[in-house]
Amino acid sequence: MSAPLTLYGVPASYFSGKARAYLRKQGIAFEEYSSAHPGYGERIFPAIGRFVLPVLETPDGTIIQDSDDIIGWLETHAAPRLSCHPPGPVQQVLSHFFNLAGSEGLIRMAMHYRWSYLDRQDPFIAAGFIHGIAPESPAEEADALARPMMGKLSGYLGILGVNPGTIPHIEASYHRLLDAFQAHLAHHPCLFGAWPSLGDYGLYGPLFAHLGRDPVPAFEMKQRAPRVFRWTERVGAPNLDILEYPGYPHHGFLPDDAVPDTLLAIAQVLAGELLPEITDQVDAFNRWASEQTGGAGTRLLDKPHKRAVGTTQTRCYGIDFTSGVSPYRVYLLQRLQDALAALDDGPRRRAADWFGAAGLTPLFDAKIDRRIARQDNVEVWESD
Repeated sequence: MSAPLTLYGVPASYFSGKARAYLRKQGIAFEEYSSAHPGYGERIFPAIGRFVLPVLETPDGTIIQDSDDIIGWLETHAAPRLSCHPPGPVQQVLSHFFNLAGSEGLIRMAMHYRWSYLDRQDPFIAAGFIHGIAPESPAEEADALARPMMGKLSGYLGILGVNPGTIPHIEASYHRLLDAFQAHLAHHPCLFGAWPSLGDYGLYGPLFAHLGRDPVPAFEMKQRAPRVFRWTERVGAPNLDILEYPGYPHHGFLPDDAVPDTLLAIAQVLAGELLPEITDQVDAFNRWASEQTGGAGTRLLDKPHKRAVGTTQTRCYGIDFTSGVSPYRVYLLQRLQDALAALDDGPRRRAADWFGAAGLTPLFDAKIDRRIARQDNVEVWESD
């Protein structure tokens, strides 16, 4: 593009990392500022109506919020070096799955490790929030400004299913994820070859910003799965960065729609993080949607800062808890279901068999009764 884009984000942000990594890998010129920058308060917050990161601002004043929307806009407007969507139809659907799993399924794990261990990593976490809120304020004043937001975010642990009963299971799941991804990366630089897919960027959000940077989980990652830590460096690097794979035959995606066998073990771990919570949320969303009268283009939520349409009872590792019902999560699942449905018969059977082997068939049995779209940076009802 003729002029650099502006990304508003911070290193500690789950989804800022996803957008930043895409921009870097694609060689797209951009400048990054935190939400403390005057431009955020003058233009971004009034346009979006809530405090949220990341946000992309284009030279002509277009404002795009949400990491997936940012990547989608860049795919069509910024001449990327190589699309993040693999050419193989099954690869594409699986990439959508890994994006969903990273963006939504690993939130509980990421938030647990950030906030349950605050006593062991408080200076690092607080510094990350200060950078985004008040980087030029005196130390005591900046710390005082950061604490309320830190307290608000740590207060979400309960509704995410983090409690004394689930914590041992969350940590065991993190170790299984590291082991499975480590085994895959022994053979391949990224999920589907040498180039990051949308699925890589989805996983990168939590595995970089929280689990790969925060001291407690990052130490475990470096000790237990050093290849995973190197993958976080690789996905965020401006070059290919595959020096550990000198004989790797492809600098893009694997040919012939190949899907490495090692991805199945990763997906099986992620299935335990997504299910049954996401299908319970779809059921609750459908009940809520059946009572809504707004037509196509109507916002699902009446205020920009609201992100849930209520709560529902669900389970995490067999332990009951109350979960928030997120339309955005349902929207991402809808995108995955659409991607599978759009395949020709042969690839669709291959993908369905793979999802069945991973224990993920319930994702496709969860029928969404009313379709969702994204418009003006919020969820709206899609046209019938």
